[in-house]
Amino acid sequence: MARSGAKPAKYVYGVVPADSRARPKGSGIGGKSLRLVASGDLAAITSDVPDGPLEAGRDELMAHSQVLAETLDKTRAVLPMRFGVVMPDDDSVREELLDAFRPDLEAQLDEMDGKIEMNLKGIYDEAAVLREVVAENREIAALRQAISSAPPDAAYPERIRLGELVADALNAKRESDAHAVLERLAPHAIAMEVNAPILDRMAVNAAFLLERGSTESFDAELERIAEENHPRIGFKLTGPLPPHSFVELALEA
Repeated sequence: MARSGAKPAKYVYGVVPADSRARPKGSGIGGKSLRLVASGDLAAITSDVPDGPLEAGRDELMAHSQVLAETLDKTRAVLPMRFGVVMPDDDSVREELLDAFRPDLEAQLDEMDGKIEMNLKGIYDEAAVLREVVAENREIAALRQAISSAPPDAAYPERIRLGELVADALNAKRESDAHAVLERLAPHAIAMEVNAPILDRMAVNAAFLLERGSTESFDAELERIAEENHPRIGFKLTGPLPPHSFVELALEA
């Protein structure tokens, strides 16, 4: 949707305490300068919306995330907005966001004061987990053996059956592994949000809310889990991040 007029619309990245006043260095989406629009004890991180359509491309998404990450380094709390929140002008940001939702925003800023989000993904080593599945399931092992000695165009029903059995076994293994990992990490976090796997080989996909600067016990437990599951599961921990998974803003509903 193209935009015209003397005053460009305002892109909103998130909400912070107005007393923070330290805007992130650099620029936002489309290279536009960042600024804070304040009302009372609340402020919104904004920039002018670039000319032309606002697209959720890689560069735009990266810029959105980078602004929030830099803000987190400078402030005690950040309430991140989802990508694509645009308002007509500064007055709209004040009146329709900061003033309209003031009690909710203040409460969530207090709740998220000094807290960060860490995202954890666990990816199966395909060969290792397949070996486990075959070793643990006699029917799968027998079907693989029978199919391996059959002509390529033969044993079609058996191949279908094998695929179904392997998929079921992997789902059961994923559920068991995810439960075991998350059960151990949950006591070391303030809160946890479990997400659906986005890859077939993904064993764990979760977000954790932690106290900033107090992640030692969480990190140590994850290190133990990673060692115990090597090489069958490789873990990737991303953060610290603003608490995307633990903030609910009415404006985005």
